[in-house]
Amino acid sequence: MRVLLTAALLLVAPILNAAQLRVHGVVTDASSREPLKEVLVRVYKDGVKQQISYTGVGGHYNVVLDNNAQYVIRFTLNGRVTKCFGVDTHGPEWAGDHTMKDVEVEMTLFPRVEGLDLSFFDMPMGLARFSPMTGFLDWNSEYEDRIRPEATRLVAEVMACREVLTAQLHP
Repeated sequence: MRVLLTAALLLVAPILNAAQLRVHGVVTDASSREPLKEVLVRVYKDGVKQQISYTGVGGHYNVVLDNNAQYVIRFTLNGRVTKCFGVDTHGPEWAGDHTMKDVEVEMTLFPRVEGLDLSFFDMPMGLARFSPMTGFLDWNSEYEDRIRPEATRLVAEVMACREVLTAQLHP
């Protein structure tokens, strides 16, 4: 029994000491690029909500991700379109690596427009793959190329609607 316990601990130990990824950044207004405070930041690990936090006055958020999981980081603010991105942290690890890899990701949010279907933004706006062994983070450019045209079209439609509404309110 002692041999089995020792073997199990040896298998778990490298996982506990592997490089981790810290994702941090600022949530800003899509037009002005001003930081947004009180944005709800939800972290889902393998589809289960793990963490909830809010941005402060400077719009900052900070999340540490465990290895060997699939994450979605979702940003929500009342009156704004919710957006998210995904990070896959699966991969081999170096035993004894205590490093923390940092990546900064700015998230921009824009106002909702009544009557405009913006459910497209429920999908991740970016997908990244973190390799615990190398510490590299790669964004899936093919995915971004596929979603960019529709995201660009919808953002332009939102901005056009906002201009019309502003002109109607301030003739």
